[in-house]
Amino acid sequence: MTKEELFAQIKKEHPDWTDEQIWTQVSILISAENEVSNDSNVNPTEEFIKLVLEKAQEWLIEVLPHIFEKVAKFFAHLLERLPDWFHKGISYVYDCITKYFKAN
Repeated sequence: MTKEELFAQIKKEHPDWTDEQIWTQVSILISAENEVSNDSNVNPTEEFIKLVLEKAQEWLIEVLPHIFEKVAKFFAHLLERLPDWFHKGISYVYDCITKYFKAN
């Protein structure tokens, strides 16, 4: 699936999300998919999740730097709280994307 197709799918699922929220989700999904395809036996450890978030940031910086400027603080927030949300599961990221952007 292309980044545009993924964007359209997420927008359909979350019509109230901003472009920044959607692109943040796209970057995380693409990065996770890439890391899993590199190692299909990967375990979802804190280290793996951190790597995915770092790769998502790199992807946004490279592909959509104007979006990254708007979401850089969000990634810092996620990385800072990594131990908390790792234990709560990946659904925590979706909740953060929704709540963080509404608060800022």
